[in-house]
Amino acid sequence: MSTPERQPASSETVRKHKEFLFPAVANYYQEPLALVKGEGFHVWDDQGDKYLDCFGGVLTVSVGHANPRVTAAIIKQVQTLSHTSTLYANQPQSDLAEKLYQITPGKLKKSFFTNSGTEADDTAVHAAKLATGRLEGLR
Repeated sequence: MSTPERQPASSETVRKHKEFLFPAVANYYQEPLALVKGEGFHVWDDQGDKYLDCFGGVLTVSVGHANPRVTAAIIKQVQTLSHTSTLYANQPQSDLAEKLYQITPGKLKKSFFTNSGTEADDTAVHAAKLATGRLEGLR
């Protein structure tokens, strides 16, 4: 049984992606998908085709698209306070740090929240240097 051929990607979204995003932000496919909607573990493209989203959790913790509990929590938080620097205390961050302390094994009591893996890696290196006293670098 043959699979129907996909029409060439001609959407405005794909055109702009190719024209305005840095070349390192490449698509995996010769004919890129322009996603327009997600629900649970499925996504839809601009041609109405439905796909199982096997990449939704890349670099993140995936709970599916448009998860009602997560969406409600995000809306509630954004209606209250969108974002603050860690220069200011706020209840959701303090509550999460306390919860992490309660469920983390061992003597780990402090949390450090970051925006990226790079910040997390850099912090881990600095913490290791402080813990070992080897400030010249790690080998």
